Formats: sequence, structure tokens, C-alpha cells
Amino acid sequence: MFTPGNIIHAFFLSTNPPKPKYLISLFRSNDMCVLACFTTSKERAGVPLENIKHGKNKTAEGEVVSYVFLKNKVVGINPDTDVSFGFPLQTTVRFDYCIQNKNEKAFFKLMKDPVVVGKLYKEEYENLIYSMYQSNDIQEGYKKCFEDILFQLSNDEEA
Repeated sequence: MFTPGNIIHAFFLSTNPPKPKYLISLFRSNDMCVLACFTTSKERAGVPLENIKHGKNKTAEGEVVSYVFLKNKVVGINPDTDVSFGFPLQTTVRFDYCIQNKNEKAFFKLMKDPVVVGKLYKEEYENLIYSMYQSNDIQEGYKKCFEDILFQLSNDEEA
């Protein structure tokens, strides 16, 4: 379920109020520690509405603050059905609050009825990770993890 790039939809008991949300798995270690990010459909891109674009979004000062998935833009595929996947609403990963780092069991305790609804295309996943790596809003401890992911992805392309 927590394979990197997987998009999981579940009813999250940890939100206030509890509600259905999407979670994108970013990394899973051998000991089942998972790094994932929550998304929001609220207007939280951190840039003026007229400047929102698919992918990395920057402030006027050039700060990378979010990654936006435009409504219905195909960004991956459902691994079970091979049907294309796009978020039904404009969906944002806001870098100042979205990341969770827990073991798999802890994530399962936060959610009810989780389903993998999509897997980001490799390029989309890489663009998300690179955007997070570039952002000043990401905690320094996560930067090394993103650097390692990007290094691995570049090695996979060369092989």
C-alpha cells in the first residue's frame, strides 16, 4: 500500500473533523517507516489564484511553497485497473505542513478503509520530490531523504 508514488484515499480519523483525504506515499524504508504527504483541495497553493499552475508553485520571491495537481489532469494510473488517475478537484501538497513520518501500523491507525486509487507516473513523482527538496518549508531532516530518492531515481534512469 505504501509503495512510493502510491495515492491512497481513506477516511482519516486524525483530521479535525475526521474526513476523507488523499495521502501520497513518498518513501518506505526496509523497516516499514513511511514518509507520506497529505493533500488538500482547499485554496492553499501559497500563490495568487491567477498564478497557480500544475506542478511546482513559487511565490513572487521565488520560494517553492507547494505542488498542485490540477483538476482531472492525469497524473498516474490505478495499479489494479490500469485506468488513468487524476484528482477530481484541484489538489495541493503544501510543503509547510503536509509531511508525516510514521511506521505503517501508525498510519493504519489514522485511517479507515484505505484504498490505493492511483500511482503517480514516475516523472510526476520525481517532480513532486524535487519540488519538496527545493522548498525552504521542508524540514532539513527530510532533505537528505529526498536527495537520496532523487539520486536513486537518476541511477534507475542510467541503468
